Amino acid sequence: MRELEPLSELPLSLSRDDVARAFEPFVGRRVKVKDPEWAAHMKRRKKKIVIKGARRLITRWLPSGQRRETEIVEEYDQVWGGDTYARYDLDRKPDRLSPWEWQGELMLAATVGATRFRQVMLAAVIEAVRPGRILEIGCGNGINLFLAAGRFPEVEFHGLELTSVGYEAARRLQNDHETLPRSLQKFAPQPPADPTAHRRIHFHRGSAAELPFEAGEFDLVYTVLALEQMERIRQQALAEMARVTAGHAFNIEPFRDVNAKGWPRWNVFRRDYFRGAIDELEGFGLQPVWATDDYPQESFLKTAAVLSRRI
Repeated sequence: MRELEPLSELPLSLSRDDVARAFEPFVGRRVKVKDPEWAAHMKRRKKKIVIKGARRLITRWLPSGQRRETEIVEEYDQVWGGDTYARYDLDRKPDRLSPWEWQGELMLAATVGATRFRQVMLAAVIEAVRPGRILEIGCGNGINLFLAAGRFPEVEFHGLELTSVGYEAARRLQNDHETLPRSLQKFAPQPPADPTAHRRIHFHRGSAAELPFEAGEFDLVYTVLALEQMERIRQQALAEMARVTAGHAFNIEPFRDVNAKGWPRWNVFRRDYFRGAIDELEGFGLQPVWATDDYPQESFLKTAAVLSRRI
């Protein structure tokens, strides 16, 4: 397993305080292990993992026991449907809190807050590698791209999304708003340098297993919990990601290195999520430069942030 580094040792202009500030508005409260609400959350999640994990143990060799593309599309059609951007309103009370932890601290927090602190990390990576053209694979409703484009208006951004609902939501916001909506500008960890930059993002529909781009077309290719859904096409998706980058790849994903034991391991198994290891990237021509898990983590699904260089 690859050694993971603390934030303080990464070659980035990024501190623990930067990440904590971005996440703080979505922290309901900090708790102790014996807190009744925390204990109830943990009990419910563990029960679900045991029941659904046992079901997958029985059916995993059958087509019905494998996570298919149609299942993924149906799930995310619901996620990206409706008023998908309302969840990013800092003035809106979160609908649901779940267990999170970081450096020994336990928190009940809203999952959407992770979008905000991950944006801080992505911005630090962009500042470090200075790409001219960027691709996000599995861009969903485009939130990462909308915020990053406003922060870096000189960069050409592209996003690829499998689902029609996610793609159409992103295109609708792009076409309907001359400037980025005020709620999204407020959600951004830093005010956008150009609140009209979202209109210049290039959105594409397609599969990560067959990217519609030339080899080496981008300086940076990144994913944020997109490979998570691609265990069935892991080999193709990683090969394609490596093919289209001429510079770097950046991934925030549930790598095996951080989900190798305990409840996270069983949760990844029962969801049939991505189970690739960080060192596997080298086999696709991507040399890991650094890797870290030093940021807030869901208690039942850990991720690692990995920057790789094209060999």
